[in-house]
Amino acid sequence: MRPRLSDSAPAGARLELVHSLLAEGAVERVLPTLGAAQARARRVFEAAGGTDAADRLAASVYAGAVVVELAAEGDLDTADVEVACEALASACGEPLPAAAFELYMRAATSPSLLELPPIAVTGIQLALLIQIGVASEVSLWRGNPAGGVDCVLALGDDQTSRRTRATAKAALRRAPALSLLGAATVRTVRVQRLGEPHAVIVARVRGGDVARADAYLAEAAAALTPVLEREHLLVRSTDRERTLVKAGENRLMRLGFDIHDGPIQDVLALAEDVRQLRDQVYPFMLESHRDLAHGRFDDLVARLADIDRQLRELAHSLESRSVVSRPLSEVLHREVDAFAERTGIDTSLEIKGDVEALTAAQRIAVFRAIQESLANVREHSGATAATLRLRARRSAIDVTIADNGHGFEVARALARAAQRGRLGLVGIGERVHMLGGTFEIDSAPGGPTTLRFTLPRWERLDAPDDDI
Repeated sequence: MRPRLSDSAPAGARLELVHSLLAEGAVERVLPTLGAAQARARRVFEAAGGTDAADRLAASVYAGAVVVELAAEGDLDTADVEVACEALASACGEPLPAAAFELYMRAATSPSLLELPPIAVTGIQLALLIQIGVASEVSLWRGNPAGGVDCVLALGDDQTSRRTRATAKAALRRAPALSLLGAATVRTVRVQRLGEPHAVIVARVRGGDVARADAYLAEAAAALTPVLEREHLLVRSTDRERTLVKAGENRLMRLGFDIHDGPIQDVLALAEDVRQLRDQVYPFMLESHRDLAHGRFDDLVARLADIDRQLRELAHSLESRSVVSRPLSEVLHREVDAFAERTGIDTSLEIKGDVEALTAAQRIAVFRAIQESLANVREHSGATAATLRLRARRSAIDVTIADNGHGFEVARALARAAQRGRLGLVGIGERVHMLGGTFEIDSAPGGPTTLRFTLPRWERLDAPDDDI
């Protein structure tokens, strides 16, 4: 039998009961998530006046936040949702259907969803319809220029059948769908954008309670409207980003070709001229000076060979094709290893998360920012060791670069770099900010120096090939 609280329970008891019921038997890695949600719910409780009504509000906010956070980390299943619904019903003294509906509304409109890519938010909102027991299958469809419909996301069993597609197409056209036996359990709701149908949710009702399902679907459509609007804005922003990145990469690639076809060829020609000069003047030298002169010529040839190698490395680093076509972890490890070998700085790289799922534009942005950061370490830090850490989360890519160099006054250094037209740190910041990210430097004379930047990460619902 589920524990229930009396009307005379002390203030905050409902929130504490929900928390204790969810924390009971929870695995250790989930406990920090529960604690963070509890802290936020307590603030809600205090802000709402600390009354019994505030306690009920805080309990529902807490349960919704926990569900969203677990779903975002991929740790939520149907059993977890059932436990959350039962805990909320017990704490608030509500029937289970009422608590489940309250939980869904809190979760579907949680502010935490704003940190996730639209496709992840859509998946969480629709999956909850199945996990709560409203539907056995649910899918989201959107019209295409050819007059048909495309499936954006499908969950459950036979989600993309011909009948489901026809139902979605009819719903978008506001036309009645031709249906056969069993179609009464298939419900649709349009997702509006600017007053016009933009997408449609198709769900197969579980248990035959059509009225209950329609209420949930209406809430789902309302919750999806701002998500699709944000996705629309992100598409426009990212299209501009792709254009800027492509233009920049084309310019860098052209520069790489120019270096290969110009300075590198000139260095090779100069090295050959030096060899010919050595051979031509060698017979006319005094025997006592021949060995010394021959060594000097060899030194010149070796320096020219080193310049040739550096120019080739620079030309190769300006090409973005390998960043896109090869695993990013491999490209970054190769870049770090080459940097360590070239500079003698002990450099390590740590990668967490799925960096291979990044788009081409995201890969190039991360690679270029790391390149510029390492160049700054090489040229200005005087460091003997550096550490790079890259973490790919669902909502962002975090990069940290730390070195044990002599450090600097950040504000003065940035001002001088901007005045002199130097790139370095200024260039890193501009690139990151252009892509909607954040950039910060922590340093002082004597060191160490830590550079951090974060780039937003998202996947469009109808993701095209991300060619650069």
